[in-house]
Amino acid sequence: MATKTSRYIPPQCEDQLVLAWLRRARESQMAHYEMADLLSKKGRVLGVPVILLTSLIGASAFTSVASQIIPSWAKILIGLLSIAAAILSSLQTFFGYADRAEKHRTSAARFGAVRRQFEKVYAKRDKGIDSKAVETLCQELDKLAKESLHVPASIFLRVQRDVLYVGDEDTVNTNAVQSEMSER
Repeated sequence: MATKTSRYIPPQCEDQLVLAWLRRARESQMAHYEMADLLSKKGRVLGVPVILLTSLIGASAFTSVASQIIPSWAKILIGLLSIAAAILSSLQTFFGYADRAEKHRTSAARFGAVRRQFEKVYAKRDKGIDSKAVETLCQELDKLAKESLHVPASIFLRVQRDVLYVGDEDTVNTNAVQSEMSER
């Protein structure tokens, strides 16, 4: 198995360390928002058929009460649709897409708050880094990492790919941001 050469270079000074943590907070924020969007979409994909099937079954049941003469194929179809609705509803509950999406949104917002604090520290770096503030923010990042739901590596890597860092400036690829904002 071939191994990739790591381009990671540890921070050489406190400025670089703050910038590295700022970037990680932003990448985590964006990754959690992407996960929230993905899970919300999956929830809709699973939820809409449940609504349609249960509505159809309810209407069919009402029709069957009104009309006693129902062909056997219709009874079988109604039975199969009822089973499909029950399965989809169970899957919707089991996967908990809405709950997980909300937890990712909450994590993203919390990572965003930490990122903004790191940005303040980084913006004032010419006056000296406030080591106490950095330590507090580092502890908050550690806490968030422990408390947050997992983001698959594929999503995290895609977010990192869409983020563009130029020299000492910390900028985001405007196309990725515009795309993200237009989807919200």
